[in-house]
Amino acid sequence: MWRSFGQESIGTTRSICKMNMLLHGIPHADIRQEDTLRRPQHKADSNELKRYDRVLANPPFSQNYIRKVIEYPGRFAVWMPEKGKKADLMFVRHMVAVLKADGKMATVMPHGVLFRGGEEKEARKHFIERGWLDAAIGLPAGLFYGTGIPACVLVMNKKAAAQRKHVIFINADREFREGKAQNFLRPEDISKIVHVYRTLSQGTETEVHVYARRVPVSEIEAEDFNCNIRRYVDNAPPPEPHDVRAHLHGGVPRRRDRIARPLLVELRRPARACVSTA
Repeated sequence: MWRSFGQESIGTTRSICKMNMLLHGIPHADIRQEDTLRRPQHKADSNELKRYDRVLANPPFSQNYIRKVIEYPGRFAVWMPEKGKKADLMFVRHMVAVLKADGKMATVMPHGVLFRGGEEKEARKHFIERGWLDAAIGLPAGLFYGTGIPACVLVMNKKAAAQRKHVIFINADREFREGKAQNFLRPEDISKIVHVYRTLSQGTETEVHVYARRVPVSEIEAEDFNCNIRRYVDNAPPPEPHDVRAHLHGGVPRRRDRIARPLLVELRRPARACVSTA
């Protein structure tokens, strides 16, 4: 039987989470209030941290932390700077640490964790070399309250990690419904992300044009573990061609003239009579 656990440092958010659990028919969810990095609350009988089959999270972006007050420091093989608001991958490292040997997790992160250097690069290297980083999924901007920056989803998977020699990159930042104060992923957008992720995970396809790629670890190593999604899946529209002659001398660019001329000839022809035999 599945059981749900959670932890949140802000009392109001913890109450909303508990209410959500009740509304979705999960009354026995164990949601506790405390700082996850500083004092993780869910422990086994041995006083070790509980291990989970699945972990889902949307941790706060760009936080600082104090290393000397953190309990269970063994969770963190790579430490982020205490200052500079770069604790994002500390949350990821905590989630990976509490996964079971075949566990899987997904978390929302700011894009900066994919390409910044220093300790964050070492953390990416740590995840990739162990085969834990399964996918990085780019999302549209404006999906979340309180921030308009685009975010991504990192998927970590410990199952068969030793055999995983690739990372799936999905660039879904152009497919969404625009709202007044907030953008939304439509059901078809979510279905496409899930379908493409599963297809590329199974290895039946290695690429979806300008949307997703299954990238070998060797290629990521050659890029110095830079995981910027657009480096591997660039969905930017092609640049508009410029006619230098038209810019300098005026007139209709030759390329447009070649495209438009057959249409103009066709329009100037007299209309053919339509005869009905009825």
